[in-house]
Amino acid sequence: MKYSIQQGIKGLLFNKGMSFLSIVSVSASLIILGIVFGSIININFFVENTRDEVNEIRISIKSNISEEQRKTIKKEIQSVKQVESIRYKSKEKAFKEMKESWEDDSHLLDGIENPLDDYYIATIKNSESVEGVANSIKKIENVVNVDYHQDIIKNFLDISNTIKKFASLVIIFLFIICIVLISNTIKSRVYSKREEIQIIKCFGGSNYFITSPFVVEGFLIGFIGSLVSIFSCLYIYKYISDNINTVLNSISSEFLLPASNLFMYITPVLMISGIIVGVLGSIISVKKYLKV
Repeated sequence: MKYSIQQGIKGLLFNKGMSFLSIVSVSASLIILGIVFGSIININFFVENTRDEVNEIRISIKSNISEEQRKTIKKEIQSVKQVESIRYKSKEKAFKEMKESWEDDSHLLDGIENPLDDYYIATIKNSESVEGVANSIKKIENVVNVDYHQDIIKNFLDISNTIKKFASLVIIFLFIICIVLISNTIKSRVYSKREEIQIIKCFGGSNYFITSPFVVEGFLIGFIGSLVSIFSCLYIYKYISDNINTVLNSISSEFLLPASNLFMYITPVLMISGIIVGVLGSIISVKKYLKV
């Protein structure tokens, strides 16, 4: 192990130019990966923050029904699968809140008969289930109307799914690029030592003994590249987040994950990704020279 580490460090320092280019290339690829991953995390964060607002169904009920019938409606709504919570609002309270929201123009509603219905607000667990839940609730007796943000939910899900699919393709593409870059870097060192490798093989040297120094070298390239990418991503994210907060007077704090929280997610992903591509790139580059 000591020999492998020493030779790995020696190889990294021996090919300074190629090693530097590999670290820069891996860092750039991982920065893009970090930006994509950070975007996915923020999309999920935004979904969680807005879920209760978007995943709400307003269920208007008849006003001239008894208290017992109202309770029956509530029980039937609660029994529908995917319904997470439910709350009741009378038409009197809803009309009062509407007048308050009009502020200085609230006097325009004075003397007008309350046109609203009593209603329940049901919160749904999953956005994709809203339409099915709404159709089930429509069948309940004494339910007048069911409203929900159909277009918003559909567009939101479409955008979210498209971004996730695109992000998956980008991540796979970046992994391939990183592996190719590292394998090409180490390949030049392996090629210069091909005769030495063949002699070691002839004298009974194991594949592990030959491969391990190059794996250490690839590990170091991936590790250093991941450190650079982690701090770069956090700096970029903090800069963007601070500027958005300044422009929007901190409104965006509801939509963007704090930088400290992002650090907890993005650090292990980029670190593991860098090390994996470094090790894989090394193994690929040395594999064909193990055959004597």
